[in-house]
Amino acid sequence: MPFDAACAAKQLEKKLDVLSQKTVLPASMLALVAATARAQLVARAAEKVEIQPGMLEEVERTLRGAPMLARDAFPVEMTRLTALFDEISGFVRANEAHLVEAMDVIAAARLDGSLDLNKAVRQYLAGDDAFFATFGERTPSAPRLLNFLVQAALAPHLAAVGEAVYAHFPADRSWVFGQCPVCASPPLMARLVGKEGARHLTCSFCQLEYRAKRLMCPYCGEEDVKKLEVFSAAEEPGYFVHVCLTCKCYIKTTDFREFDRVSVPVLDDLESLTLDMAARGQGFNRPVLSAWGF
Repeated sequence: MPFDAACAAKQLEKKLDVLSQKTVLPASMLALVAATARAQLVARAAEKVEIQPGMLEEVERTLRGAPMLARDAFPVEMTRLTALFDEISGFVRANEAHLVEAMDVIAAARLDGSLDLNKAVRQYLAGDDAFFATFGERTPSAPRLLNFLVQAALAPHLAAVGEAVYAHFPADRSWVFGQCPVCASPPLMARLVGKEGARHLTCSFCQLEYRAKRLMCPYCGEEDVKKLEVFSAAEEPGYFVHVCLTCKCYIKTTDFREFDRVSVPVLDDLESLTLDMAARGQGFNRPVLSAWGF
């Protein structure tokens, strides 16, 4: 299906309105996220991606768990990405002083050549978090800022590529793994949809939403129900945390089927931050960062 920008914009604004009422989130963070999300939506609406079948892995290998398109093979158009990177950088400069200070370091590094945006993009596609951690030592007031900027600038394009690739997944075959069928990255969030409560996962890299097994740890594949537990919190209705006793990982799940609420997975993740704290307090971890680079 073609991307419905009008529908996505309505959902985004409804979700941002809900987030604005969350006192656990700093107003400055919400302002940056809101401005970034709106710019990403405009960029996503302008994306037109065509994928040739010859670019993709053989179907039978994919059905055994191989990615349809390795993440470091995702095509990137640097001109448009750089424009979005610069636009989001402007939002950062309108934020708190410590972010402006870090932004000055990034801008100076680009000017003197010690930061090559093309290289930063390639390192992100390759999953090289060490590259960003090393650069983060130069911006101690905001060590994850470069990661945020690159990830945020790439997100609309990666989502468009992910959807275009997934269109080639055989409609008569089922996906039985937890990782993304397109890029094999682990999921960020889960949600239950439809009367039967089908489990959909959202990829932490290309943000593709795909159907997966209901009773399975998406990170290690554990299916023994005795090792899969769930908890919730009264202050976060519609959210659940599924934990795996085997790998000690957790994933948050939205179930808004009985609520008049909009689900935008990358923002659901922010809305439910208190559940991350609860899960980590019990000794569980999530093996992926948020969609905002932290």
